[in-house]
Amino acid sequence: MAPLQKYLTENDEKRKFSVPAEWLRILPDFREGHEVMVKAVDGKGFYWEFNCVIRKRGRYRKPVFQSQGWLKFVNKKGLRVGDKIILYEGEDLFRGTKYRIRAQKCNREGLWVDV
Repeated sequence: MAPLQKYLTENDEKRKFSVPAEWLRILPDFREGHEVMVKAVDGKGFYWEFNCVIRKRGRYRKPVFQSQGWLKFVNKKGLRVGDKIILYEGEDLFRGTKYRIRAQKCNREGLWVDV
């Protein structure tokens, strides 16, 4: 399956990460409730946990990574509006994760590089 990506908005940088609805196809199942823990390893090998929640009611479930884990990630990576987040399935049995998350910035040559 192809990696899923999103360019950061101001809300993503400062508050919480609005997860594109298409990402629901690879995220854990919400059958047990309206929140799940997404455990991921980044492009540098660091472990991250993101609490992903959806609306309890309504047609559009509007998933978000809550601020606590998400803002730690943003601050550690120095992310800003326009930077790119890539999420894909990639199991790491040692760390017990099912996902890989990459944060990228565009360098002076116009190439996206992991941070």
